[in-house]
Amino acid sequence: MDLEALKTYVTVIELESFTKAARMLNLSQPTVSFHIKNLEDFYQSTLIDRSPKRFRMTQTGELVHRRARQILSVVDKSRTEVYDYHNQLHGTLRIGASYTVGEYILPRLLKVFNDLYPEINLRIEIENTERINRSVQLHEMDIGLVEGQVKERELHSVPFLEDEMVVVIPLEHSIRKQKEVSFHQLQDLTWISRESGSGTRAVMDSILESYNIRPKKMVTIGSNHGVIQGVKQGLGLSLISKTVVEHTHANDYIYALPFIKPPTRFFSYVIPAAEQELSKNASVFIESMKKVYNL
Repeated sequence: MDLEALKTYVTVIELESFTKAARMLNLSQPTVSFHIKNLEDFYQSTLIDRSPKRFRMTQTGELVHRRARQILSVVDKSRTEVYDYHNQLHGTLRIGASYTVGEYILPRLLKVFNDLYPEINLRIEIENTERINRSVQLHEMDIGLVEGQVKERELHSVPFLEDEMVVVIPLEHSIRKQKEVSFHQLQDLTWISRESGSGTRAVMDSILESYNIRPKKMVTIGSNHGVIQGVKQGLGLSLISKTVVEHTHANDYIYALPFIKPPTRFFSYVIPAAEQELSKNASVFIESMKKVYNL
């Protein structure tokens, strides 16, 4: 097994075609088939189901694909680190951020960092917390900035900013017309939520379960802005970061429900658990962030 074979395998899987992979890698199709056969011999397992009517990975193929991407990313990272060693504080810093952090917290940090290290290129990816953690775990990102808990053992997370969660309700909602809100009146309402995998969604699910709140309907929207706009349009109520509320001028929509006390959570930066896997550029980014928040 060699890196060329792993690269060929990953390309074949992502393009779902031996022919397209050969064209992209500038290899002959027999060479591509040879690389895949060598990998299957190495693992003593069939990696790709190549029946006439379908093309898909086997279960062992999925395991190899995941690790192959990780290996290739680490090799690419080492190449960058060697370059950075000879060309100090150049290269690229890959930052992954969850939506709340990426939209409202990260821009300030990027400005501070860019002023200090203008020669470092910045590549930003904004996804939900689950996907960002996964990207850092696979070494596709150098550092992640997320909300919520990080459970993966291969990752190390450090809180850097407290974040308050609040309930937001449309201004004309029936709840606002009650002199006293009873537990019964909180049942069978429409709630607006972020998508599964979001740190905000995880908090909402926990709150609804903890307080035995039974939604009539759950509307899922994949962005903080979309959730706030849904509340403003009277679609339903939601639980969301106060940071989002303040940046979207929605403070008037905050409503304190008598039976629900939203928790305080933290924004955290996430890095590989092994310190030697942290790039130099990521290290100086963390140092600049610590200065911003007096950590």
